[in-house]
Amino acid sequence: MIGFALDYYLMVVVAASGVLQIAASIGKLDALLFFKSPIRARALGAVLTLAGLALFLGTAERNINDYAGGLDGNFQLILFLLGTITAIALTAAATSLVNKDMNGPSRIELGIQSLERTTYARALARNLLHVRNRWWK
Repeated sequence: MIGFALDYYLMVVVAASGVLQIAASIGKLDALLFFKSPIRARALGAVLTLAGLALFLGTAERNINDYAGGLDGNFQLILFLLGTITAIALTAAATSLVNKDMNGPSRIELGIQSLERTTYARALARNLLHVRNRWWK
């Protein structure tokens, strides 16, 4: 059961990372892309998504009932949520390192649109500094 659950979790992390690359390239959120080219980012996203599925479905028998060692629905939901949260965190951290030269505007931008021109780490730092300066003077 542990191996099956770990395989499922890793599949979700890899596939969700691919979906994030595709979505970020379509939404023009350049700071979340591993590659500057949207076409390359979409290709990487497609490869990651398909690779996650292929590795999970192609490596062992996966049609197992939950009482015979498979995943029940509640545990599957928890693993899916943890996998997507991990994929978002890994993507934000890795793209902040890859795109560290993206400074973006010096003013505060609200929402996800700030990731068009500045990395997640920089946007988070600016927003936290703004909150600190505004509320804890």
